[in-house]
Amino acid sequence: MKIMTDTGSLIGVEEAQRLDIELIPLQVEVAGTNYRDYLDITVEKFVEFTKTDRALTSLPSIGQMMQIYDQYKEGLHICVAKGLSSTHDVAASALGELDTNVVLYNSKSLVGTQRYLVLLAKRLSEKHSVEEIIRRMDKCLLDCQSFLIPVDFNFLKRSGRLSPLAATFAGLMGIKPILTFKPGMERLDKFGVGRTWPQAFDHILRKMAESAVSIKHKIYIVHAMNLETAKMLEDKLIQKFGQLDIETLSFSPVLMALGGPGCVAVQYILRDDDE
Repeated sequence: MKIMTDTGSLIGVEEAQRLDIELIPLQVEVAGTNYRDYLDITVEKFVEFTKTDRALTSLPSIGQMMQIYDQYKEGLHICVAKGLSSTHDVAASALGELDTNVVLYNSKSLVGTQRYLVLLAKRLSEKHSVEEIIRRMDKCLLDCQSFLIPVDFNFLKRSGRLSPLAATFAGLMGIKPILTFKPGMERLDKFGVGRTWPQAFDHILRKMAESAVSIKHKIYIVHAMNLETAKMLEDKLIQKFGQLDIETLSFSPVLMALGGPGCVAVQYILRDDDE
């Protein structure tokens, strides 16, 4: 069984090759040119482009997806959340044109939590059926949430990934707006505000405590060229919860179009440590 995913999982080219995962790059369009995530554009180049041009995420073609699927007799494609990207719709259209045993799975997540599901599926793929893998991924998603603190709201406004309520944040100055995303949601939604990074983090951590986040969860901190603030968040998590399974990641170039340079996210998902 071939495990497939997109770069929404923050799995890079070399890691995908090492793990034998089929990696489908998300794409961004700048000044009429498409760039493939990790392959054609770096984070630094993306930031430089957006100083003068508008960056919009774009999609692989149905033909490209069909070519990928046609290579494998059996596969599981774990796709970035349907509500946050149309990649799922393109993949579904491609599968509709083929007679194949590739199964498309809406991860209902992105970045760290999507990555967790992909790595879980890869670990289980040698011994378990697609149905069993999906059942276990579904269980992880029952206890999963993401929080995003953007620095430049213009990126999110252009992306169309905000709920109408969350869009009201756009005109507020001098605050740290907090957005949230959970499985089943179609857009990033308003969660709260803080006047400083520590205040915003405290707001998120209170919610995580109410949700009984603990060592039974995998925690992801994801940042866009803002390692110092990500480290501050990690310190506060450890101070609040003690021992945790925390991994810090960097947004890919295309996903930086979500929250813009400087944004920071924290996510949790229920772990599955069984064989």
